[in-house]
Amino acid sequence: MKSRNGVHNHVVAVDLLGGDNAPEAVIDGLLEAAGTGVDILALGDGEAISILEKKGRPDNVKPLLCSERILPEEPPVKAIREKKDSTITRGLEAVKEGKAGAFVSAGSTGALVAGGALIVRRASGVDKPCLGTVLPSQNGRGVLFVDLGASSDVRPETLVQFGVMGKIYAEKVLGWDDPKVALLNIGTEPDKGSLLARKAYQLMQEAPFTFIGNIEARDVFSGAADVVVTDGFTGNVFLKTCEGTAAFQFQTIKRELTRDFRSRIGALLLRPAFKRAREVLDYTTYGGAPLLGLQGCVVKCHGSSSATAIANGIRQALKFLDNDVTTVIATTLSHVSDEGE
Repeated sequence: MKSRNGVHNHVVAVDLLGGDNAPEAVIDGLLEAAGTGVDILALGDGEAISILEKKGRPDNVKPLLCSERILPEEPPVKAIREKKDSTITRGLEAVKEGKAGAFVSAGSTGALVAGGALIVRRASGVDKPCLGTVLPSQNGRGVLFVDLGASSDVRPETLVQFGVMGKIYAEKVLGWDDPKVALLNIGTEPDKGSLLARKAYQLMQEAPFTFIGNIEARDVFSGAADVVVTDGFTGNVFLKTCEGTAAFQFQTIKRELTRDFRSRIGALLLRPAFKRAREVLDYTTYGGAPLLGLQGCVVKCHGSSSATAIANGIRQALKFLDNDVTTVIATTLSHVSDEGE
């Protein structure tokens, strides 16, 4: 993202009012990141700005007073258009106007996606944006999963673009060499799945990334693929199913381990193992989900993000800016488009 004078803008705008733990957790994460020297534009209401000042706002953190907040239950497009002074609207406008290179928020996903398309706008050559997140995998590195729900209705060509954007993000931000890309499907055979999936499979064989074919949902965490691509509807159902299953399993294990005295003794012995498992599954390691395919950087942090997750989301945005991911995506997709003509 470049400012109007052509210089790369590494200011990161942060939404103080986004998320379940706002503003305290957001402010603590912001201050942790600010300690590394990054310039931050902090958007919040009077109360949030006051808390920031009391915690000791450093000179590289500039407050921006906003009078409105978009709630998760509000209609996204309507909220973006009507709440002009909300933290999300003004944060996205800061990116559009070059006042910030990136915007980080744990607020409404729908508003960020809608606002990203309406305000920041899609990058050149991008059909539709996509949300990606790093999920845990057996090899310990993780797997980048796109799309989580930004674009539900897509064309086969759109899925190819998701693969290209995922590959670029995995290389430039996550630091993965030659990431392997797979298409989520109900079977591994090329002729499996819907017409959309079958056509996307054919196109991905000629795409500028290492395509390893279809992958079934049960194998997403196996480490077989580095980037898994699907449409936003399927991706959102997949993610929420995983979240629900994990919550059910942990609740069941906890209940059984505290059922009687012998079980509680066993739980004490297993505590170190459970702690290590929790660290493996901890989303705070990567901070948030990038909204890929825009003319700027937007990072959506989890709604229940801790201070650590917010700080990592800001660092994630800086890597995005350092590697000029927006330009690389636009340039790569323009080449793909030219080859397809």
